[in-house]
Amino acid sequence: MSANNPFSSAFELQRTMIDQSRRAAETTLDAQRTAVETWFDAAESTKSFQESGVSLSKTAIQAYLDGLSSVLPEESVDELEAAVDEQFEAVDEIHAEAWESFLESVEEADAAYDELTETQRELLAESFDAVEQIQADAESSAEEVAESAEELAESA
Repeated sequence: MSANNPFSSAFELQRTMIDQSRRAAETTLDAQRTAVETWFDAAESTKSFQESGVSLSKTAIQAYLDGLSSVLPEESVDELEAAVDEQFEAVDEIHAEAWESFLESVEEADAAYDELTETQRELLAESFDAVEQIQADAESSAEEVAESAEELAESA
Protein backbone atom coordinates (compact mmCIF):
# COMPACT_ATOMS: atom_id res chain seq x y z
CA MET A 1 0.00 0.00 0.00
CA SER A 2 1.24 3.44 -0.82
CA ALA A 3 2.83 5.46 1.97
CA ASN A 4 0.55 8.36 0.94
CA ASN A 5 -2.56 6.29 1.61
CA PRO A 6 -4.16 7.49 4.85
CA PHE A 7 -5.53 3.99 5.54
CA SER A 8 -2.12 2.25 5.57
CA SER A 9 -1.54 2.53 9.29
CA ALA A 10 -5.12 1.51 10.09
CA PHE A 11 -4.77 -1.68 8.02
CA GLU A 12 -1.37 -2.41 9.58
CA LEU A 13 -2.93 -2.01 13.02
CA GLN A 14 -5.74 -4.38 12.02
CA ARG A 15 -3.24 -7.00 10.81
CA THR A 16 -1.35 -6.74 14.11
CA MET A 17 -4.55 -7.10 16.12
CA ILE A 18 -5.67 -10.10 14.08
CA ASP A 19 -2.29 -11.78 14.53
CA GLN A 20 -2.26 -11.11 18.29
CA SER A 21 -5.83 -12.40 18.63
CA ARG A 22 -4.91 -15.58 16.75
CA ARG A 23 -1.90 -16.18 19.00
CA ALA A 24 -3.97 -15.46 22.13
CA ALA A 25 -6.64 -17.97 21.06
CA GLU A 26 -4.00 -20.63 20.36
CA THR A 27 -2.31 -19.95 23.70
CA THR A 28 -5.67 -20.31 25.45
CA LEU A 29 -6.22 -23.72 23.85
CA ASP A 30 -2.71 -24.79 24.90
CA ALA A 31 -3.35 -23.61 28.48
CA GLN A 32 -6.64 -25.53 28.59
CA ARG A 33 -4.88 -28.67 27.39
CA THR A 34 -2.22 -28.28 30.07
CA ALA A 35 -4.90 -27.91 32.73
CA VAL A 36 -6.68 -31.06 31.54
CA GLU A 37 -3.41 -33.03 31.51
CA THR A 38 -2.64 -31.84 35.04
CA TRP A 39 -6.05 -33.01 36.21
CA PHE A 40 -5.57 -36.43 34.60
CA ASP A 41 -2.12 -36.75 36.18
CA ALA A 42 -3.64 -35.87 39.56
CA ALA A 43 -6.10 -38.74 39.14
CA GLU A 44 -3.19 -41.18 38.74
CA SER A 45 -1.51 -39.74 41.84
CA THR A 46 -4.74 -40.11 43.79
CA LYS A 47 -4.95 -43.77 42.82
CA SER A 48 -1.43 -44.37 44.04
CA PHE A 49 -2.12 -42.46 47.27
CA GLN A 50 -5.25 -44.53 47.93
CA GLU A 51 -3.37 -47.77 47.29
CA SER A 52 -0.72 -46.69 49.78
CA GLY A 53 -3.42 -45.88 52.33
CA VAL A 54 -5.01 -49.30 51.96
CA SER A 55 -1.60 -50.96 52.28
CA LEU A 56 -0.80 -48.95 55.40
CA SER A 57 -4.14 -49.92 56.96
CA LYS A 58 -3.50 -53.57 56.19
CA THR A 59 -0.03 -53.40 57.73
CA ALA A 60 -1.40 -51.73 60.88
CA ILE A 61 -4.13 -54.35 61.29
CA GLN A 62 -1.66 -57.18 60.73
CA ALA A 63 0.63 -55.69 63.40
CA TYR A 64 -2.35 -55.50 65.76
CA LEU A 65 -3.24 -59.13 65.06
CA ASP A 66 0.38 -60.13 65.64
CA GLY A 67 0.12 -58.44 69.03
CA LEU A 68 -3.10 -60.31 69.79
CA SER A 69 -1.44 -63.62 69.06
CA SER A 70 0.53 -63.31 72.31
CA VAL A 71 -2.63 -62.98 74.42
CA LEU A 72 -5.26 -64.96 72.52
CA PRO A 73 -5.36 -68.56 71.37
CA GLU A 74 -3.60 -69.05 68.05
CA GLU A 75 -6.71 -70.49 66.41
CA SER A 76 -8.73 -67.34 67.19
CA VAL A 77 -6.03 -65.08 65.79
CA ASP A 78 -5.65 -67.27 62.69
CA GLU A 79 -9.38 -66.98 62.06
CA LEU A 80 -9.22 -63.21 62.46
CA GLU A 81 -6.20 -62.98 60.14
CA ALA A 82 -8.00 -65.08 57.51
CA ALA A 83 -11.09 -62.87 57.73
CA VAL A 84 -9.00 -59.69 57.53
CA ASP A 85 -7.00 -61.05 54.56
CA GLU A 86 -10.24 -61.97 52.81
CA GLN A 87 -11.66 -58.50 53.38
CA PHE A 88 -8.51 -56.78 52.15
CA GLU A 89 -8.47 -58.98 49.05
CA ALA A 90 -12.05 -57.86 48.37
CA VAL A 91 -11.07 -54.21 48.96
CA ASP A 92 -8.09 -54.56 46.64
CA GLU A 93 -10.27 -56.14 43.94
CA ILE A 94 -12.98 -53.48 44.25
CA HIS A 95 -10.34 -50.76 44.32
CA ALA A 96 -8.64 -52.10 41.19
CA GLU A 97 -11.94 -52.48 39.30
CA ALA A 98 -13.15 -49.03 40.30
CA TRP A 99 -9.91 -47.36 39.28
CA GLU A 100 -9.74 -49.31 36.04
CA SER A 101 -13.25 -48.16 35.17
CA PHE A 102 -12.49 -44.58 36.20
CA LEU A 103 -9.22 -44.43 34.27
CA GLU A 104 -10.91 -45.88 31.17
CA SER A 105 -13.48 -43.10 31.45
CA VAL A 106 -10.68 -40.56 31.84
CA GLU A 107 -8.95 -41.90 28.72
CA GLU A 108 -12.22 -41.69 26.77
CA ALA A 109 -12.75 -38.13 28.02
CA ASP A 110 -9.18 -37.27 27.07
CA ALA A 111 -9.71 -38.58 23.55
CA ALA A 112 -12.97 -36.65 23.24
CA TYR A 113 -11.25 -33.52 24.54
CA ASP A 114 -8.45 -33.93 21.99
CA GLU A 115 -11.03 -34.24 19.22
CA LEU A 116 -12.90 -31.18 20.45
CA THR A 117 -9.68 -29.18 20.75
CA GLU A 118 -8.63 -30.13 17.23
CA THR A 119 -12.03 -29.05 15.92
CA GLN A 120 -11.66 -25.77 17.82
CA ARG A 121 -8.18 -25.22 16.35
CA GLU A 122 -9.49 -25.85 12.84
CA LEU A 123 -12.42 -23.50 13.38
CA LEU A 124 -10.14 -20.80 14.78
CA ALA A 125 -7.72 -21.16 11.88
CA GLU A 126 -10.53 -20.97 9.33
CA SER A 127 -12.08 -17.98 11.10
CA PHE A 128 -8.84 -16.06 11.34
CA ASP A 129 -7.96 -16.93 7.73
CA ALA A 130 -11.34 -15.55 6.66
CA VAL A 131 -10.84 -12.37 8.71
CA GLU A 132 -7.37 -11.92 7.22
CA GLN A 133 -8.77 -12.39 3.71
CA ILE A 134 -11.54 -9.85 4.33
CA GLN A 135 -8.99 -7.43 5.74
CA ALA A 136 -6.69 -7.95 2.74
CA ASP A 137 -9.62 -7.42 0.33
CA ALA A 138 -10.62 -4.23 2.17
CA GLU A 139 -7.04 -3.01 2.08
CA SER A 140 -6.81 -3.71 -1.63
CA SER A 141 -10.09 -1.87 -2.25
CA ALA A 142 -8.91 1.09 -0.17
CA GLU A 143 -5.65 1.16 -2.09
CA GLU A 144 -7.52 1.20 -5.40
CA VAL A 145 -9.75 4.02 -4.15
CA ALA A 146 -6.72 5.97 -2.94
CA GLU A 147 -4.94 5.50 -6.27
CA SER A 148 -8.05 6.56 -8.17
CA ALA A 149 -8.33 9.64 -5.97
CA GLU A 150 -4.67 10.49 -6.59
CA GLU A 151 -5.13 10.11 -10.34
CA LEU A 152 -8.23 12.25 -10.24
CA ALA A 153 -6.43 14.91 -8.23
CA GLU A 154 -3.47 14.90 -10.64
CA SER A 155 -5.68 15.18 -13.71
CA ALA A 156 -7.74 18.02 -12.28
